[in-house]
Amino acid sequence: MSPIRIGLIGLSTNSQGTSWASAAHLPYLLSEQGKAHYEIKALCNSSVESAKKSIEHYKLPGEVKAYDSAQDLANDKDIDLVVCVVGVERHYELLKPAVEAGKNIYTELPLASNLDQIRELVSLAEKKGSKTMFGSQGQASPVVKVIKKLIADGKLGKVLSTSLKGNSGIAGGDAVPTGYKYIVVRKAGGNSATIFFLHSFNCLLETFGELEAFSSVMGIERPRMNLIDLKQNGKVVETIDKDTPDNIMLQGRFKSGALVNYELRSAAQFPGEPGVRWTIHGDKGEILVTCPSGMFDINHEGVKIQFHDMSKDSAETIDLPSDSLADLKHPAQNVGRLYEAYAKGESDSYCDWKLALRRHELIEEMFQRGDGSEPFGEKASYVTKDGSSSGSSTGASSGSIQGSQAEVDADAQGSILADREVKPKEITREAGSGNTQTTVEALEAEGFGASSGKNDLSRNGGNRDLAS
Repeated sequence: MSPIRIGLIGLSTNSQGTSWASAAHLPYLLSEQGKAHYEIKALCNSSVESAKKSIEHYKLPGEVKAYDSAQDLANDKDIDLVVCVVGVERHYELLKPAVEAGKNIYTELPLASNLDQIRELVSLAEKKGSKTMFGSQGQASPVVKVIKKLIADGKLGKVLSTSLKGNSGIAGGDAVPTGYKYIVVRKAGGNSATIFFLHSFNCLLETFGELEAFSSVMGIERPRMNLIDLKQNGKVVETIDKDTPDNIMLQGRFKSGALVNYELRSAAQFPGEPGVRWTIHGDKGEILVTCPSGMFDINHEGVKIQFHDMSKDSAETIDLPSDSLADLKHPAQNVGRLYEAYAKGESDSYCDWKLALRRHELIEEMFQRGDGSEPFGEKASYVTKDGSSSGSSTGASSGSIQGSQAEVDADAQGSILADREVKPKEITREAGSGNTQTTVEALEAEGFGASSGKNDLSRNGGNRDLAS
């Protein structure tokens, strides 16, 4: 069978951060196993010169074509699969020509900047008959596959509940480099919800099925954010309003009946603690998963899976099965497994755009529930406005716990994207941020601009290659 011919958008040598294309895609595509299934035929960057520079830099064959136009790439009859690995801000404009040309497409997440763009692309792909793939690695993750097998084999008995607490590994301070402005501006489309939540919660949905009911809270704890220039030793060049969440919490129930408790914090984990702790409880057994990286579907190096048979006093460690891609460095392993699944027609091992739309619709519903003018949750009836018991002589408050909206605004230290069934598109509250000094070293420790280490963006899902 002839190799699948790839046109790759976004393989740059001048990335604003970590090049996800070179870190996650190239290692597999240039491996002997990858070359058995795929062949890179063209690059598309912001200029032909940039594309030619990448061809030379990455030692690609001289016959690889260089484009500066997504339309020209889409018109190339020698391309079977368009792979888009750039910032989400440009996904829609770069993907649409390929879809209209009927190309098959693999794009990184998020699919596009907003739900209208996503729905249009998905509808057009279905109309054109395009095969699509979406860069959430949960379906291909060996961690998820091991857990699903333990459940399917009846080791846990009836699954009763699951709890996942994790950290994004980045974006925990009051400043970000200018190249990562998109993380704090919701309109751009790439933030902790649409990237890190989507990565990790997709693993839960892949394991347990869809949600039947849920409540969620999305907190904006730092409503003002400094943008800094790393080339000027971290100098603050702009301060902007932030309307994307720092913390995401969700509780609910899957259609299977299992309960779920989920918490994601946009920051590095506490020193010495794992990046993620995931437990699954059944009536016969339980599982504990820990991993240094919060996004274990991207990087499961150092993962530990323990199974406890409740009829015994101790737990056993479950090893991940080895395969032909286990020697690839993270994050290329699970990206390689997606490519393998696509080449072999194993559609249950990767996420297509139709499923991606469902995942984005969940996130949009979470945002809409919080886009109101009231604080999150139902009021606590046992306490009054002045803090006394509802049964005391002061009487119960007739408003929300915090009183009037004016009082809420006056007391606000941050913003909450709340769990409420409302539709308006404004963020609840804003307030000033702290004055913590942010250094280049501190940002590199969190992963911004770093090229290695536990919080490297290439290991936690950051992608700032704008094909420049």
